[in-house]
Amino acid sequence: MSKPAATASALRYVRALRAFSFPLSVLPVLVGTAGVLPPAQWRWGVLAAAMLLVLALHSAGNLLNDYFDYLSGVDSREQDDEGRPGRVLVRGDMSPGQVLAEALVCLGIGAAAAAFLVWRSGPGLLGFILPGAAALYAHTGPPLKFKSRGLGELLMLVVFGPLLVGGGAWAQVGAFPLRLILLSIPVGMVTTSVLAGNNLRDYEEDGAAGVRTLARIIGRRCYRWLYLALVVGQSMGVALYGLAGPASPVLAAAPALMLLVLPTLRRVWRGERLPDVDVRTTQYGTALMVFLFVVLLLD
Repeated sequence: MSKPAATASALRYVRALRAFSFPLSVLPVLVGTAGVLPPAQWRWGVLAAAMLLVLALHSAGNLLNDYFDYLSGVDSREQDDEGRPGRVLVRGDMSPGQVLAEALVCLGIGAAAAAFLVWRSGPGLLGFILPGAAALYAHTGPPLKFKSRGLGELLMLVVFGPLLVGGGAWAQVGAFPLRLILLSIPVGMVTTSVLAGNNLRDYEEDGAAGVRTLARIIGRRCYRWLYLALVVGQSMGVALYGLAGPASPVLAAAPALMLLVLPTLRRVWRGERLPDVDVRTTQYGTALMVFLFVVLLLD
């Protein structure tokens, strides 16, 4: 294989991971870590392994989601595919076997990182790792297929909120304080809003494929309200956390970050279909979690 061809092949594998979404899994772990210990007391080897674990599982979840959606006919070729992340199967960039093999490699890396973390932080951490790994498969994987039962949003809220924030805290100190349990809810709403944006964009596509997402169950208009509530709710939740006293009142400024996503909210409310709504929503959620992490770090 020539060097340009090898480079193009490698880029396809990287693109399939949907790396733009990685902050959604890394930042909750950092929030959980900063919420229980100052940086001088962090167990850096444990933190590095936790980051590797969540990146590996997130990558595997993205790949398996594409794999199962493609095999079940949910994903099909669309005119705006070039403007959307992932989509390597419907564009023919990779075969299902290649995507599945890449997912298995990611799971292998995650298993190694998980073994190290359990060795260093105790078996209690499995209470966060195993449900998270199972949920990422069950989102679109048979037989549960939570996405097709209208349960995808609840699954993402739990995984990317309490499980990741709690796992980050537990890996460091072996505990998940109540104050962080409360904070993990708006953190989980970040990824849930990205999924909601996806389901709004794919409303017609999912309907044609017979997939009963929550958007199809409650209707487009009601689901738009849910998307807006998730976007607004995550920043308001962070602000209330600061005003309630567990952390610096500087967090009360979090709603100002909604200015970053305001044009997207307007277009979604008007009923426009945005091919990159997941990227736009991710960028806003990432900014919010970076702000939260920095304030906790300095608090």
